[in-house]
Amino acid sequence: MERDILIGIDVGTSGCKTAAYRLDGSVLGSVTQVYDVNRRTALEAEQEAEDWWNAVCLNIQRLIREKGMNPERVLAVGVVGHSWATLPVNRQGRPLHRALLWLDRRALSECEKIREDIGEDYVLSVSGNRIDPAYCVPKMRWLQNHKPDVYQSTYKFLQSNSYIVYRLTGEFTQDVSQGYGYYVFDIEKRDWSEEALERFRLDPDLLPAVFESDTIVGQVTRQAAEATGLVPGIPVIAGGVDCAAACLGADITEHLETQEQAGQAGGMTICTDRPYRDSRLISGCHVLRDRWHLSGGTVSGGVLNWIYQRVLGAGFYDSSLLKDRDPFELLSEDAAQAEPGCGGLIFLPYMAGERTPIWDPLAKGVFVGLSYEKQRPEIIRALMEGAALALRHNLEVAASAGAQPASLVSVGGGSKSAVWCQIKADVAGVPLGVPNMQDGTVFGAAFLAGIGVGAFDDYKAALKQTVKVEKWYEPRLEHKELYDELYEAYLMSYESLKPVMHKLAKITEYVKGSDICESSGNSRSRRY
Repeated sequence: MERDILIGIDVGTSGCKTAAYRLDGSVLGSVTQVYDVNRRTALEAEQEAEDWWNAVCLNIQRLIREKGMNPERVLAVGVVGHSWATLPVNRQGRPLHRALLWLDRRALSECEKIREDIGEDYVLSVSGNRIDPAYCVPKMRWLQNHKPDVYQSTYKFLQSNSYIVYRLTGEFTQDVSQGYGYYVFDIEKRDWSEEALERFRLDPDLLPAVFESDTIVGQVTRQAAEATGLVPGIPVIAGGVDCAAACLGADITEHLETQEQAGQAGGMTICTDRPYRDSRLISGCHVLRDRWHLSGGTVSGGVLNWIYQRVLGAGFYDSSLLKDRDPFELLSEDAAQAEPGCGGLIFLPYMAGERTPIWDPLAKGVFVGLSYEKQRPEIIRALMEGAALALRHNLEVAASAGAQPASLVSVGGGSKSAVWCQIKADVAGVPLGVPNMQDGTVFGAAFLAGIGVGAFDDYKAALKQTVKVEKWYEPRLEHKELYDELYEAYLMSYESLKPVMHKLAKITEYVKGSDICESSGNSRSRRY
């Protein structure tokens, strides 16, 4: 029987999406399984790795049962996932602790110690990245300091995609594109740095061997086949980080082509032909062998989920309005009723601290300019504009580093909102395109698997044939002056409110008591 199906798995922050594609890029079926983020304090964010695996199993079973996917025809499996998920496992691959996510910023004291002992300049020179609690090594040290029994029992540290690769194949691996989470990864050589490992006194045996993202690292085991419904022996590639895989779903493969992330994590990913080292942004290896990426990573992508699920509530809109519609369509319709600029209302979208380019784990989400005449449309549009202002901030920093894109291609759930796409084009001042592959990340995972097994004679030609930009949003010049002024006020608001944000963090009990604001050495013990 001909094998002509590629499976893509995307281990996301809010859920796992799995899809099956034919070799021509047409989708056979796509399913999603959601799971929770465990947040005990403002700076903690964890997930159960078993939830990832259960979601993968359920999704593949649904593809077979509901979408008619024949497992005998599966050619290869690609797995990508969110970055910087630090997961300690034992020799049998069993998680010893919940995964500490990219949203987790508790390791502030550990970062200060790294700055003292190693230094920002050295970390930047090797890894291309700054010292920040979002990265893996500070989280590893936090476990070493606060959960020594877990650390001492750890056989390997894995990330989101590498854990699923292990469950599918039984192999412990590390792909190059997720290497940027570690300060001991040499971004230029695309491998662990022996010198950095010694400087950090980090046991190299705790880290798996590194593979290029399209490398076949194993095959589906009999045990994994029984759990998922797949057949044993299907090749599985090393996979990679979601933002780089999403570039494939946007046909972003050449120098300075740029993908805009409209998912839970906002920002952008600029494809580059060499490593860039700028402490304000995020540098990493692309899932493509001869490419790197310069990224801006924000927490702004989840603001609509927040307003709908946590503030308005799932039952807010009348059921007669919803019918079979996505509730986020109604949010977009509300936002469209407000004027650009929302009458002078600004939202700082720092809902879980912020990464690039301000790197402030104690930053807070703030509405500036609230008044009695502001209604739901202004509030929702301000959320969208806040995310767009964060995007512009990152793009301007990238331009100052020598990486200025001429246009953006958007992937993720937010790209379905015409209102939000137009806002981003207007605020950023560059054209923004939406491709036919809106689920670009999971498609990128599948396409990468196809590259790994040699399914394409010329993968770039195959990608261009498959991925097409269906609509372009051009920046409207009549709004340029308004958004330039709004952007200036946005920057001023953060600088003015930063002391207030930090003061609030220090007086809030859950931060003071957890030893994650200042190095007091007086931490409150917690059970996993």
